[in-house]
Amino acid sequence: MECMRPKLLNQNAVSWAMAIAYALPHANCLAQVTEKFFTRHCEECHNATEKSGGLDLDALTWKTQSAENRDLWIKIHDRVQSGEMPPDSKLTEADRELFTRPLRTALVKEIGAEQKREGRTVMRRLNRREFENSLHDLLGITIPLQHLLPEDGRAHGFDTVAEGLRISAVQVEKYLEVIDLALDDAIRLTGRPATFQRRLRLHDEKEIRDNLDTSETQVDPVSGARHRRLFRELDNAIVFISHGYSPDNLRQFSPPADGLYRVRISAYSVDSHSEPVAMRVLKSDWKSNRLLRYFNLEQDKPREVEFTVPLKVNEHLRINGYGVGIDENGKSVWNVESVKDWKVPGMAIEWIEVEGPLVEQWPSASLSQLFGANAVRKLDKRGRWTNQGHIEYELAPDDPKAASSIAIARFAERAFRRPLKNAEAEPYVELVHSELDRGRTFEQAMRVGLRSVLVSPRFLLLDESPGKLDDYALAARLSFLFWSSMPDDELLILAKVGKLSEKNEIREQADRLLESPRSQQFVSSFVGQWLDVNHIDATTPDVKLYPEYDDILRESMISETENYFRELLTNNLPISNLISSDFAMLDRRLADHYGLLVPFGNSKGEMFEEQFRRVSLPEGSPRGGVMTQAAVLKVTANGTVSSPVLRGAWILRRILGKPPAPPPPVNAIEPDTRGATTIREQLAKHRDSDSCNRCHREIDPPGFALECFDVIGGFRERYRSVGAGDQPPEKLHGRSIWEYKLGQKIDCSGQTAQGRPFADIRDFKRLILAEHEQIVRNLTSKLVTYSTGAGISFADREEIERIVRTASAHGAGLRTLVYEVIASELFQTK
Repeated sequence: MECMRPKLLNQNAVSWAMAIAYALPHANCLAQVTEKFFTRHCEECHNATEKSGGLDLDALTWKTQSAENRDLWIKIHDRVQSGEMPPDSKLTEADRELFTRPLRTALVKEIGAEQKREGRTVMRRLNRREFENSLHDLLGITIPLQHLLPEDGRAHGFDTVAEGLRISAVQVEKYLEVIDLALDDAIRLTGRPATFQRRLRLHDEKEIRDNLDTSETQVDPVSGARHRRLFRELDNAIVFISHGYSPDNLRQFSPPADGLYRVRISAYSVDSHSEPVAMRVLKSDWKSNRLLRYFNLEQDKPREVEFTVPLKVNEHLRINGYGVGIDENGKSVWNVESVKDWKVPGMAIEWIEVEGPLVEQWPSASLSQLFGANAVRKLDKRGRWTNQGHIEYELAPDDPKAASSIAIARFAERAFRRPLKNAEAEPYVELVHSELDRGRTFEQAMRVGLRSVLVSPRFLLLDESPGKLDDYALAARLSFLFWSSMPDDELLILAKVGKLSEKNEIREQADRLLESPRSQQFVSSFVGQWLDVNHIDATTPDVKLYPEYDDILRESMISETENYFRELLTNNLPISNLISSDFAMLDRRLADHYGLLVPFGNSKGEMFEEQFRRVSLPEGSPRGGVMTQAAVLKVTANGTVSSPVLRGAWILRRILGKPPAPPPPVNAIEPDTRGATTIREQLAKHRDSDSCNRCHREIDPPGFALECFDVIGGFRERYRSVGAGDQPPEKLHGRSIWEYKLGQKIDCSGQTAQGRPFADIRDFKRLILAEHEQIVRNLTSKLVTYSTGAGISFADREEIERIVRTASAHGAGLRTLVYEVIASELFQTK
């Protein structure tokens, strides 16, 4: 049969489709179709002389084994299909399909054959989060480890993709160091740690007593300096009333051993009126501090709070107040002497109880799991001293070689996440036996064997065979997706009987994993990387322009975005809520930041102000969706000013999945923080260049719509300025703001690249919702990339479209989409 040469223009789509169907079996037909299309529409600009955009079609060949050449053909396909090329063309969609369909079919055939042969994913190593969690599960420990490993690379936006997870000699060296620390924590042969269990009163803290109000002036006997009086002393409490630095280290408590500690505190606010007062609890190693928790306090009504925290022997607790020390005139109180009748908001601490380390069983149950129930023995007398205490136990089974053979095989099976192959454990067992033959103790020999298992590629790498995954590999994909760790016993049991891959079973297991607190690993990791929230500390807001920013607001920002995603996932809410919703997930701190009057708490004490809950937004609110959340608005700005370019590009990349082209080498746009010139005015000049305008007509509109939000996500009508301007009418913690002025008015109107005008962010949301299918498609691609460890190839697009269609037909809920992803061929095959 001769190749049918389809007529290119002015022919109905059905005839073209038939012509293409006949043409596809013949390889030279693709060349004929592309040659005619290029000649008519492309070669005037993309030839050996012009090379517009760096593309010379005269030199283009069909060499799909070359990744660079293949990517070029895909780029050509996408540009023509989208209508971007040829520019200013009158080609209809059907005209373009005549060119793109045979090209698409040929590309899918080439790429699909390669993926079927080798798999779409490649072998990847565990990232450091997965490595730490797996060690915790294997060894029964909780010690933080990932911060000791090199930072993981990212590819396609995630740290779960093989392309970004390189392995080197340095990486292996660090693995060995971390494994030794993990084994030290798991093999605790000292006596039961001493327990600290006391109720402490701040009246007994020397630094506080030195700064208390007394009837007589306090003078240092050596230096003669007067002590600042920073606290009130009540019979039942110490009240923090200074707005400045107050000594707040809890020196009465020092952890006797590394471990988990339970902390209980009774506190309340005094003279706080309607202003919020919160208690901040920090962990310090005397060099750096980390906010652990914060609790909002009620006036004159003691609140008892309880939480657990891992502490090391060199760490201690700090407790200080938020919103304290502002007098009725709005002035900051730095010293009790400036306070008239004590009428300033304060934080009263009644008592602090600390208990720990919390130990349920000693020696730890992990010892029996690792070495066997009969391996652990109590010594007749105490042994050598370690930094955790005297050695009081030893590992000494009756038959060390037999015990080690069983222990190593059992450990290797758990570490490799599947049954062992014939004699697979033998090399590790032989290592242990050789160490025993050299006279090493059972513990020393077993450490060598365990270490060798933990640096084995079978543990460090997710090794999957091409084709459909077996149930063990599927169990690993599920557990690393939702828990960032190895499969638990239930998953492995289902894998053993071959039921996990059944459609109903895999959905039930997804529900079980998602309902576990451990699924926070998925929420924080996926959301943090997809929406860039994990870059929230990349910049620090200018303290003069944004004095309200602090660590409590930072924590609330991150928690809002994670809780919002969790709300959509738990209740299977439509994905359109990512763009616009009539609710937000807020705590009191964030509600105040957003200017929303929201009642928090209840008379029964079942809900506290620092807890996040679903809050209905007032009609016409600019909030709702992820674009207007403070965390997103902060990571799309620097510490001083917002940028429509950064925010617009973020929406194109993260929400729409249409990343803009890299910018040409031009001068950067630097907004004027004096408030003299707006960035909109500067961008208008910037777009005078044709090369700049092509991208900025797509990037700038969404950025302009978000100009009504400042660097830390606050709604604004005017820019903040450190220069000239008006005094802000708002107050911060009850006092007037003097750090910044209000400059020029905000203009958040614009026009999309398609010519549709919008007045503000509310209008823009309505416009962008028209691209609902693309939003679902983008999120599908992100979930598939994150869960499978590979980016989306050209051959994957058809399956992505199937997932989008199926999820959309069932309401396009977020949980529905997750179900469709894990049931897809992309997830269940290599």
